[in-house]
Amino acid sequence: MPVNIQDFPSDSLSSRRIVLLGKTGAGKSAAGNTILRQKVFVYSSGTRPVTRECLEKQATVSGRSVSVIDTPGFTDTHMNTEELMTEIMRSVYSSSPGPHAFLIVFPLNMRFTEQEQQIPQMIEMMFGQEVLKYSIILFTYGDQLTKSVEAVIEENRALRCLLDQCGGRYQVFSNGYENNREQVNDLLQKIDTMIEQNGGGHYSNQMLEDALRFRREEEERRQREEEAQQRSELEMSKGKNQSEKKCQVINHIFPNIGIIFVLVSLVLLLSQLEIR
Repeated sequence: MPVNIQDFPSDSLSSRRIVLLGKTGAGKSAAGNTILRQKVFVYSSGTRPVTRECLEKQATVSGRSVSVIDTPGFTDTHMNTEELMTEIMRSVYSSSPGPHAFLIVFPLNMRFTEQEQQIPQMIEMMFGQEVLKYSIILFTYGDQLTKSVEAVIEENRALRCLLDQCGGRYQVFSNGYENNREQVNDLLQKIDTMIEQNGGGHYSNQMLEDALRFRREEEERRQREEEAQQRSELEMSKGKNQSEKKCQVINHIFPNIGIIFVLVSLVLLLSQLEIR
């Protein structure tokens, strides 16, 4: 569907703000270079993390200003989980007033494993459920595919589910052809269409604040439930200990109470038999 430029504010026509998300080694930085058509993001060919903090670069692409924010990889072991999530969330403030598109990057030269399946949940945890309305799946290393991307998607149920959550939006980049302008223009067109579907808006700082507040409330609720469970277990443990102590006291005072109880029972039974 073509984008009607009269439907958008002049600012949204002249610029696009894009955030790259994905695990270490997925090809995020290389994809950023491809979009901007400049080698401005440093990257390695392996899984060693290079990007440790959010980094923004800008360039004029197809007559418009495009800003790309590269982020640390989700599997960066040099940062603890909280530090990593905080730094990735900072990308929203770096692209203020907010990104038009999140590109969730997956490499086509690797299997879509359980680790990759956890990435969408991490993204929603950080940015809230609204984030997928502003997301496009970006497949990298398309030049290394031995079959069609449609076949790859069809074979993986989790990947199909993720695509459905993102409105079926995806783009394939061939990292071996960074100067291929067609793939970049296709991506920008898909971003334009997504913006139109979102009413001309973008992901905002307020959406991030709402997501952070929801996380805090959920964490507080979880802590309350854990504390209530601990108190319940403590009360049960105290009750059990008190019962055991009472039994110990009785046994100490009346060490033969068990034998006495049996003898008394026998006497009562014999008395009843004699009466009969």
